[in-house]
Amino acid sequence: MEASIDGQSMGRSTAMFTWHDSRGFLIMHVDPPQAIARQWQESSPFPIDAAIGLDDHSGAFAMLYADARGVCRIYRMSFEDGHWEMWGQAGPGFHQRFEATVRGDGRLVTGRWEASDDGESWKPDFDVTYAQR
Repeated sequence: MEASIDGQSMGRSTAMFTWHDSRGFLIMHVDPPQAIARQWQESSPFPIDAAIGLDDHSGAFAMLYADARGVCRIYRMSFEDGHWEMWGQAGPGFHQRFEATVRGDGRLVTGRWEASDDGESWKPDFDVTYAQR
């Protein structure tokens, strides 16, 4: 996994996606990078853990997210035809969304996180790439 801002790498890390024993949740764990860009050192979220699940009644996906800063969030999520989206509101005046494309046989995912004060005007936060070795 690599995160970048304006084409500059903020850090590379190992991200693991594994099925929970129940097969009802996809678990994501992202290790801290070996090296991290100076502008990310104070606000680094690593390590990151998340659980993705599906409500079999409504067909709605959700991601439960937690990171090293003590941030815990719930994102609504959709995944269809190789297009992955997540969105949520972490509090008044703080909206987030993620949009990614899953390429080929799932070995490459390229996406971008964006932020908004009002949920209408969006600005880039950072890009992320997941690539299977």
